[in-house]
Amino acid sequence: MELASHPLVILAAIWLIGYLIFRLFVKKEPTGVKIYPLGFIVRSDKTLKIFDRIAYAAPTLLRIASNLGVVMGFGMMGFAIYILAKNLGTYLFAPAQVGPQNIVIPLVIGVTIRFEHLPYLLIALGIVLVSHEGMHGLIARLEKIKLKSTGLFLFYIFPGGFVEPDEEEFKKASSGVRARVAAGGSFANFIVGIIVVFLMLGIFSPVESGVIVAGVSEDSSLHVNDLIYRVNGVPVNRTTLFQNITASDLLVIETHRGNLTYQLRKPINMPIAQILSGLGVTRIDYYFPMRIAFLNPLAEYSVYRAFYWIQLLAINVAIFNMLPIYFLDGSLLVTALLEKLTKNQKAIKTLNAVLTVVSIALIALNMGFTFKTFGLLQI
Repeated sequence: MELASHPLVILAAIWLIGYLIFRLFVKKEPTGVKIYPLGFIVRSDKTLKIFDRIAYAAPTLLRIASNLGVVMGFGMMGFAIYILAKNLGTYLFAPAQVGPQNIVIPLVIGVTIRFEHLPYLLIALGIVLVSHEGMHGLIARLEKIKLKSTGLFLFYIFPGGFVEPDEEEFKKASSGVRARVAAGGSFANFIVGIIVVFLMLGIFSPVESGVIVAGVSEDSSLHVNDLIYRVNGVPVNRTTLFQNITASDLLVIETHRGNLTYQLRKPINMPIAQILSGLGVTRIDYYFPMRIAFLNPLAEYSVYRAFYWIQLLAINVAIFNMLPIYFLDGSLLVTALLEKLTKNQKAIKTLNAVLTVVSIALIALNMGFTFKTFGLLQI
């Protein structure tokens, strides 16, 4: 596909043309709305009452959650640094042990993430951002910090939400209050991720019942999104995929749209994965059916993918956000702790700078060694 005809390039052009038309003919933005070349922000103070109602209705629960969030925040911070350091150590000192489990890549649509995942990623991103910012707002109100506004935004194709606390009140709050507000977002993300993991375990079978065709060559008789159940009567799953099967004259592929039969020129004895590759299948994904089936298989697969991306993004954002990097909540958490230990602001700033540099270096080195070892990856 040529770059100029790519859907995302076309969408960007539509955004820019629409923005220019708006500036030329409308000019004045609606109250609470700010329009940019590739997006817009909608602010409102009417939703602030909702935060107050929730905060006043369940103060004890929120207090427990906010305190637990601080403890978990430091735990996630330590875990993130440990994992990144250990992973880097494997690349440096045990390269023979490097495998897919050591891959560290940024999530960039069209570069490291295939476009087919975009709808699920956007759903997950919306849930993660709303829950993250929502918890910040709830704990801020619990701690009597004024909220200036809440809002939604759309930047290009990426949706999100935000809560805007009064900056002066937040700065004047005690270190404990600031720590609880800062840790709240990641705590909410982590809880959302864990809930979705348990939902997946409860709703879907833990054993795959086939594979979904995710990519095919131009001359393949199989199609993208074909669900393959069996090859010559052998169930296709993670275990059998690389086991040899024999066939003398016929090859029967059982799919959700019926059986596909191929006449063999000579007998074969090869793994199912090799057979599928010979039929033009370039990529597959595993199909986990619902325990109680009420959707068609492809709808089940879509639900599974949505759940998968929500838990993946929620848990990883929760952990990453707790890294002690200036623009992340983890740095606010560290600052709050340091202010409990010392009043020396210069020392606090210096240590924050060191932690930021170390954390960014760990991430950059892990990504660099991933690229060096595996090349440019797409998931």
